[in-house]
Amino acid sequence: MKPVLPGFQPSILHRKLPYALARRVALAASRWCAPALSLLWLLPLWNSPAWAGNYTFTNVIDNTGQFNDFGAVAINNAGVVAFRGNTTSGVEGIYRTDGTTISTILDTSTGEFSFFAGRASLVSLPAIDDDGTVAFFIYHNYNPSIRTGSGGPTAVIAESADTNNPFYVAWDNPSIRNGVVSFSGRLNDSGGDPFGPEGVFTEPAAGGAYTTIAQDGGKFLSGSPFGGTSINAGGQIAYCGYLADSTSGIFVGPDGATNLAQTGAGSQFYSLDSFPKISDSGAVVFWATLTNMSDGDFMSSEGAVTQITVAGGGEVDDQFPSINAAGTVAGFGSLSNGQWAVLAGTGPVVDKVIAEGDSLFGSTVISLGGPGNNGLNNSGQIVFLYSLANGVEGIAIATPTNGPLGVLPELQIQQPDPLHVRLAWTTNAAGFGLEAASSLPASTWNPITNTPALDGEQFTVDLELGGAPQFFRLRSQ
Repeated sequence: MKPVLPGFQPSILHRKLPYALARRVALAASRWCAPALSLLWLLPLWNSPAWAGNYTFTNVIDNTGQFNDFGAVAINNAGVVAFRGNTTSGVEGIYRTDGTTISTILDTSTGEFSFFAGRASLVSLPAIDDDGTVAFFIYHNYNPSIRTGSGGPTAVIAESADTNNPFYVAWDNPSIRNGVVSFSGRLNDSGGDPFGPEGVFTEPAAGGAYTTIAQDGGKFLSGSPFGGTSINAGGQIAYCGYLADSTSGIFVGPDGATNLAQTGAGSQFYSLDSFPKISDSGAVVFWATLTNMSDGDFMSSEGAVTQITVAGGGEVDDQFPSINAAGTVAGFGSLSNGQWAVLAGTGPVVDKVIAEGDSLFGSTVISLGGPGNNGLNNSGQIVFLYSLANGVEGIAIATPTNGPLGVLPELQIQQPDPLHVRLAWTTNAAGFGLEAASSLPASTWNPITNTPALDGEQFTVDLELGGAPQFFRLRSQ
């Protein structure tokens, strides 16, 4: 069983809904490669600190049908939702829906699988890739197991007691992006001892050979488990771990190449949560406890760490915050009047999306569940759980209708000839400038000074292919 260590918070959270909630998130963008040049298109970044966003709300599924209870949720870029649910027949499972069709990824009907094993209570928090593949944590005959599936047979990524699997145990819920799964766990020892090294790993979503991102011993404390992970479109991994001096930190990259936050002498942090979320632009959000014992959500972007606050007062208090490629942050917290609310905003300031007491689907919201760090996509859509005064409980999607999230131009990348690359975006997104960086996360983004050409309904910029990686983004001016 996974120990709860000082400095890491447990990976379960219960909120005010009549059912237990736990929240996590995955998100999306796209990567294109040409010889000698790596390119990443990113959605625009906004300069405004926050907005009082207007949203339309769509009911995805509720308890008036085959389900009577819902757990953690996730959404991909196509707006498809993965969720944990209980059916009226008493079966619990991981499911996927586009709002019309429901697919069973895996459930407890066979008796082989469960969401709780003995006294262990790691809640399964699904993540969903853009192709609809769902990654999740479950117990298989009481053995921790990380699996992926899309409605047929599931693939085993890591599972205890599986002699064909190199892992002794999987510690936490997985993340999935572009067909790659990231997770933390412990390998079997090559000498026959089951207690091999702890680490952070990736593996193809269909199963196969694993890659070690970080491992205990050396830089990291021997015998210490790592926390939850997240992966972005560029393949960057964010995770928590203990350094050899017993301080904990949030890291990005192989062997903790970038240290974003750390406990210890002189630090503002007393402890760090085990579920950091990394965006496609390399920004990371995480939950932490400060040395004054107050809790909060924090954002690390371009070398600076900033606490996330609520416009007009209130408190962000979400162990599983999320962030998308545009720099939008979503989470759960309270308003200045004490009402619990789903919150979202650009950068370190968030505002109400929906709160207790608001009208929804012909009734009144009496409780909400946060989106988790797999509950926000690159279009700004937020998936969340709700409970209404008329007894209806379910899952809804909030879609932004105005403010910065109302227009999200896509940066397209093409190769018109072997020596050049073309960057293009639509002309209806005025006021954006093109910027480039040589790595992610980037300490500096440099403006592209080439004057965009007008090609029909698109602005285009042609650049020569170089020998070093380049990453591009649109930024509102």
